[in-house]
Amino acid sequence: MSTDGRRDAPDFYLMDELLSDDERTIRDKVRAFVDLEATPVINDCWERAEFPFALFPPLAARDVAGGTITGNGCPGMSTVAAGLAGLELSRGDGSLSTFFGVHSGLAMSSIALLGSEGQRERWLPPMARMEKIGAFGLTEPRHGSDAVLLETRARRDGDEYVLSGEKRWIGNASFADVTIIWARDDEGGVGGFVVEKGAPGFEASVITGKTSMRAVCRRTSH
Repeated sequence: MSTDGRRDAPDFYLMDELLSDDERTIRDKVRAFVDLEATPVINDCWERAEFPFALFPPLAARDVAGGTITGNGCPGMSTVAAGLAGLELSRGDGSLSTFFGVHSGLAMSSIALLGSEGQRERWLPPMARMEKIGAFGLTEPRHGSDAVLLETRARRDGDEYVLSGEKRWIGNASFADVTIIWARDDEGGVGGFVVEKGAPGFEASVITGKTSMRAVCRRTSH
Protein backbone atom coordinates (compact mmCIF):
# COMPACT_ATOMS: atom_id res chain seq x y z
CA MET A 1 0.00 0.00 0.00
CA SER A 2 1.40 3.42 -0.95
CA THR A 3 1.68 6.25 1.56
CA ASP A 4 -1.41 8.02 0.13
CA GLY A 5 -3.65 4.97 0.52
CA ARG A 6 -3.47 3.69 -3.06
CA ARG A 7 -2.89 0.01 -3.75
CA ASP A 8 0.51 -0.83 -5.21
CA ALA A 9 0.00 -2.82 -8.43
CA PRO A 10 2.71 -5.40 -9.28
CA ASP A 11 3.97 -4.93 -12.85
CA PHE A 12 4.32 -8.65 -13.68
CA TYR A 13 4.61 -8.09 -17.43
CA LEU A 14 6.88 -5.01 -17.23
CA MET A 15 4.21 -2.89 -18.89
CA ASP A 16 5.59 0.34 -17.43
CA GLU A 17 8.64 0.02 -19.68
CA LEU A 18 6.35 0.30 -22.71
CA LEU A 19 4.47 3.40 -21.58
CA SER A 20 5.33 7.06 -22.03
CA ASP A 21 5.55 9.40 -19.07
CA ASP A 22 2.18 10.93 -20.00
CA GLU A 23 0.55 7.50 -20.23
CA ARG A 24 1.86 6.49 -16.82
CA THR A 25 0.66 9.77 -15.35
CA ILE A 26 -2.86 9.27 -16.71
CA ARG A 27 -2.91 5.65 -15.53
CA ASP A 28 -1.76 6.62 -12.06
CA LYS A 29 -4.26 9.43 -11.55
CA VAL A 30 -7.19 7.22 -12.59
CA ARG A 31 -5.82 4.44 -10.38
CA ALA A 32 -5.74 6.90 -7.47
CA PHE A 33 -9.34 7.90 -8.16
CA VAL A 34 -10.45 4.26 -8.08
CA ASP A 35 -8.55 3.41 -4.89
CA LEU A 36 -9.27 6.57 -2.92
CA GLU A 37 -12.71 7.65 -4.17
CA ALA A 38 -14.55 4.75 -5.81
CA THR A 39 -13.56 1.61 -3.92
CA PRO A 40 -14.73 2.82 -0.49
CA VAL A 41 -18.32 3.41 -1.72
CA ILE A 42 -18.89 1.18 -4.73
CA ASN A 43 -19.94 -2.04 -2.96
CA ASP A 44 -22.76 -0.26 -1.17
CA CYS A 45 -23.88 1.22 -4.51
CA TRP A 46 -23.98 -2.29 -5.97
CA GLU A 47 -26.12 -3.51 -3.07
CA ARG A 48 -28.61 -0.67 -3.52
CA ALA A 49 -28.40 -0.66 -7.35
CA GLU A 50 -27.81 3.08 -7.24
CA PHE A 51 -25.30 5.09 -9.22
CA PRO A 52 -22.60 6.95 -7.22
CA PHE A 53 -23.22 10.46 -8.54
CA ALA A 54 -20.92 11.91 -5.88
CA LEU A 55 -18.00 10.46 -7.88
CA PHE A 56 -18.59 12.82 -10.80
CA PRO A 57 -16.51 15.76 -9.45
CA PRO A 58 -13.41 13.76 -8.43
CA LEU A 59 -13.46 11.80 -11.71
CA ALA A 60 -13.94 15.00 -13.74
CA ALA A 61 -10.94 16.46 -11.95
CA ARG A 62 -8.74 13.76 -13.51
CA ASP A 63 -9.40 15.36 -16.94
CA VAL A 64 -9.85 12.10 -18.85
CA ALA A 65 -13.42 12.43 -20.20
CA GLY A 66 -13.29 12.57 -23.98
CA GLY A 67 -10.28 10.27 -24.22
CA THR A 68 -8.62 10.66 -27.62
CA ILE A 69 -10.85 13.52 -28.79
CA THR A 70 -8.96 16.76 -29.43
CA GLY A 71 -10.40 20.27 -29.19
CA ASN A 72 -13.54 21.54 -27.48
CA GLY A 73 -11.99 21.04 -24.06
CA CYS A 74 -11.22 17.33 -24.55
CA PRO A 75 -7.90 15.85 -23.39
CA GLY A 76 -6.63 14.42 -26.69
CA MET A 77 -4.95 11.44 -25.05
CA SER A 78 -3.22 8.61 -26.88
CA THR A 79 -5.26 5.49 -27.52
CA VAL A 80 -3.04 3.65 -25.04
CA ALA A 81 -3.69 6.23 -22.33
CA ALA A 82 -7.45 6.08 -22.95
CA GLY A 83 -7.27 2.29 -22.70
CA LEU A 84 -5.36 2.50 -19.43
CA ALA A 85 -8.00 4.82 -17.98
CA GLY A 86 -10.68 2.30 -18.90
CA LEU A 87 -8.62 -0.57 -17.48
CA GLU A 88 -8.27 1.14 -14.11
CA LEU A 89 -11.97 2.00 -13.92
CA SER A 90 -12.85 -1.60 -14.80
CA ARG A 91 -10.64 -2.80 -11.97
CA GLY A 92 -12.73 -0.73 -9.61
CA ASP A 93 -16.25 -1.62 -10.78
CA GLY A 94 -18.04 -2.81 -13.91
CA SER A 95 -20.86 -0.27 -13.69
CA LEU A 96 -18.39 2.57 -13.22
CA SER A 97 -16.33 1.57 -16.25
CA THR A 98 -19.49 1.08 -18.32
CA PHE A 99 -20.73 4.52 -17.32
CA PHE A 100 -17.45 6.12 -18.37
CA GLY A 101 -17.10 4.11 -21.57
CA VAL A 102 -20.60 5.11 -22.66
CA HIS A 103 -20.21 8.77 -21.70
CA SER A 104 -16.62 9.39 -22.81
CA GLY A 105 -16.23 6.78 -25.54
CA LEU A 106 -19.58 6.20 -27.24
CA ALA A 107 -21.58 9.39 -26.69
CA MET A 108 -18.78 11.95 -26.89
CA SER A 109 -17.06 10.19 -29.80
CA SER A 110 -20.32 10.04 -31.76
CA ILE A 111 -20.74 13.80 -31.41
CA ALA A 112 -17.07 14.45 -32.19
CA LEU A 113 -17.04 12.26 -35.30
CA LEU A 114 -20.52 12.76 -36.71
CA GLY A 115 -22.00 15.87 -35.10
CA SER A 116 -22.21 19.32 -36.62
CA GLU A 117 -19.81 22.01 -35.51
CA GLY A 118 -22.61 23.54 -33.47
CA GLN A 119 -23.30 20.24 -31.73
CA ARG A 120 -19.61 19.73 -30.95
CA GLU A 121 -19.27 23.24 -29.55
CA ARG A 122 -22.44 22.91 -27.50
CA TRP A 123 -21.98 19.47 -25.98
CA LEU A 124 -18.32 18.45 -25.88
CA PRO A 125 -16.91 21.08 -23.47
CA PRO A 126 -19.48 20.45 -20.69
CA MET A 127 -19.27 16.69 -21.31
CA ALA A 128 -15.49 16.83 -20.97
CA ARG A 129 -16.00 18.60 -17.62
CA MET A 130 -18.70 16.02 -16.79
CA GLU A 131 -21.19 18.81 -16.21
CA LYS A 132 -23.32 17.13 -18.88
CA ILE A 133 -23.55 13.33 -19.16
CA GLY A 134 -24.08 11.31 -22.33
CA ALA A 135 -25.73 8.00 -23.20
CA PHE A 136 -25.70 5.85 -26.36
CA GLY A 137 -28.90 4.14 -27.49
CA LEU A 138 -28.27 1.34 -29.99
CA THR A 139 -29.29 -1.95 -28.32
CA GLU A 140 -32.92 -3.07 -28.75
CA PRO A 141 -35.01 -5.73 -26.96
CA ARG A 142 -35.50 -7.98 -30.02
CA HIS A 143 -32.13 -7.71 -31.76
CA GLY A 144 -29.52 -6.64 -29.24
CA SER A 145 -26.85 -4.40 -30.76
CA ASP A 146 -27.36 -5.66 -34.33
CA ALA A 147 -27.56 -2.41 -36.32
CA VAL A 148 -28.63 -4.33 -39.46
CA LEU A 149 -31.93 -5.31 -37.80
CA LEU A 150 -32.49 -1.90 -36.22
CA GLU A 151 -36.21 -1.28 -35.70
CA THR A 152 -36.20 2.23 -34.23
CA ARG A 153 -37.41 4.68 -36.88
CA ALA A 154 -36.69 8.35 -37.57
CA ARG A 155 -39.23 10.40 -39.55
CA ARG A 156 -38.35 13.85 -40.82
CA ASP A 157 -40.70 16.58 -39.58
CA GLY A 158 -39.57 19.99 -40.81
CA ASP A 159 -36.21 20.81 -39.25
CA GLU A 160 -36.46 17.97 -36.73
CA TYR A 161 -36.94 14.20 -36.59
CA VAL A 162 -39.62 12.21 -34.81
CA LEU A 163 -38.22 8.97 -33.38
CA SER A 164 -40.27 5.87 -32.54
CA GLY A 165 -38.96 2.71 -30.93
CA GLU A 166 -37.58 1.10 -27.82
CA LYS A 167 -34.04 0.51 -26.56
CA ARG A 168 -32.73 -1.72 -23.79
CA TRP A 169 -29.51 -2.02 -21.75
CA ILE A 170 -28.66 1.64 -22.32
CA GLY A 171 -26.03 2.76 -19.85
CA ASN A 172 -26.65 6.18 -18.26
CA ALA A 173 -30.03 6.67 -19.99
CA SER A 174 -32.12 7.55 -16.94
CA PHE A 175 -29.81 10.37 -15.84
CA ALA A 176 -28.05 11.45 -19.06
CA ASP A 177 -28.42 15.00 -20.35
CA VAL A 178 -28.09 13.85 -23.95
CA THR A 179 -28.62 10.42 -25.53
CA ILE A 180 -27.44 9.46 -29.01
CA ILE A 181 -30.31 7.34 -30.39
CA TRP A 182 -29.55 5.20 -33.41
CA ALA A 183 -32.45 4.83 -35.82
CA ARG A 184 -33.30 4.10 -39.45
CA ASP A 185 -34.83 6.84 -41.59
CA ASP A 186 -37.49 6.58 -44.32
CA GLU A 187 -34.81 5.87 -46.95
CA GLY A 188 -33.32 3.03 -44.92
CA GLY A 189 -30.22 4.91 -43.82
CA VAL A 190 -28.99 4.61 -40.23
CA GLY A 191 -28.05 7.68 -38.22
CA GLY A 192 -27.44 8.89 -34.70
CA PHE A 193 -29.92 11.44 -33.37
CA VAL A 194 -29.21 13.77 -30.46
CA VAL A 195 -32.04 13.49 -27.93
CA GLU A 196 -31.90 15.90 -25.03
CA LYS A 197 -33.11 15.12 -21.55
CA GLY A 198 -36.76 16.07 -21.20
CA ALA A 199 -37.55 15.76 -24.91
CA PRO A 200 -41.29 15.08 -25.46
CA GLY A 201 -42.04 11.34 -25.48
CA PHE A 202 -38.60 10.26 -24.25
CA GLU A 203 -38.75 7.95 -21.22
CA ALA A 204 -36.04 5.99 -19.41
CA SER A 205 -36.30 3.59 -16.49
CA VAL A 206 -34.00 1.36 -14.45
CA ILE A 207 -33.86 -2.34 -15.28
CA THR A 208 -34.36 -4.32 -12.07
CA GLY A 209 -33.27 -7.82 -11.06
CA LYS A 210 -29.73 -7.58 -12.44
CA THR A 211 -26.65 -9.26 -10.95
CA SER A 212 -24.27 -7.22 -13.13
CA MET A 213 -24.20 -3.54 -14.11
CA ARG A 214 -26.62 -2.94 -11.25
CA ALA A 215 -25.83 0.76 -10.99
CA VAL A 216 -25.97 1.82 -14.61
CA CYS A 217 -28.10 -0.05 -17.23
CA ARG A 218 -31.49 1.34 -18.25
CA ARG A 219 -34.17 1.00 -20.93
CA THR A 220 -35.71 3.77 -23.01
CA SER A 221 -38.73 4.39 -25.24
CA HIS A 222 -39.45 7.33 -27.49
